Amino acid sequence: MKNKLLWWIAAMLSLTLASALFIIENIFSIREQASYTRFRPVPVGLPTSQIHRDIQVGEIRADFYTGFGGPRRPLLIFLHGGFFQGGNKKNYAYLGGLGVRLGYVVAIPEILPYPGMVTTLFYSAEEKKRRALPAQAERLVHFIADLGTLAERFHFDIKRLHIAAHASGSLLVGALDPTQIKSLTLISPILSLEQFLAKARLGQNVPELRAISGYTSEAEIARLAPERWLAQTEMPVFLICAERDLPAIQESCRDTPLARKKAPPIQRTIAAASHFELLFHLGSKVEPATDPLKRFWLENAQR
Repeated sequence: MKNKLLWWIAAMLSLTLASALFIIENIFSIREQASYTRFRPVPVGLPTSQIHRDIQVGEIRADFYTGFGGPRRPLLIFLHGGFFQGGNKKNYAYLGGLGVRLGYVVAIPEILPYPGMVTTLFYSAEEKKRRALPAQAERLVHFIADLGTLAERFHFDIKRLHIAAHASGSLLVGALDPTQIKSLTLISPILSLEQFLAKARLGQNVPELRAISGYTSEAEIARLAPERWLAQTEMPVFLICAERDLPAIQESCRDTPLARKKAPPIQRTIAAASHFELLFHLGSKVEPATDPLKRFWLENAQR
């Protein structure tokens, strides 16, 4: 009887430990999925014939949301967040539907996840470098360069390229040629990397943004922060901030200067929402930031 009790206690402890490790490993995906379920984004609103999932473009898989007939449309690429540890492109299908209704073809690529705190033990240094922030940004450059091969199939004009990015997705934009981008939408973006890099300099763990781990130089990483390049852009930029955002995002999103040297000021809207509440309510009538976003996308669809 005593042995059975010990085995039962050991089994329960093992199960508890395994559950804790699973939660730690997948915390970003769990939070996103829970928020997706709670806030219930608006429906895609497109027939299945206009939704093309898991299209392989170089090293990246992407979902495409297309129009039907007429002249070629501009292409809007949405880059999801998740601190490079979470994020599922299928959760943002509603933005694909919204973009199509406003005149775009929309592409939502899947960002290659960086290993979590547990699975990192099973990845080589070379593979971690491949999933680190600078390599992810370079992969996006190649993705866009390869998109021309799909322009005929999905009926878009690659020269009319628009970018929208959420949270950590904004860090990927810094590797692109800004003269290629007709408009830029940043939703709760990580504008500054300084607080993360400060931890890394002290040799501290950076669990929020593991993808800046020491497989690349600090200078290579820092150049991707929007605070380094945003003021020099010339395309129209729309910045949406959440009033109750994550600490890593809230202050810099709210306080970043809007003036630019060679272009009109950046447009900014501050929504009375939390990080995922803002994102998953965009496109719905309950989120006031929806109307200015739709106006911005509609106006720039002609560019």
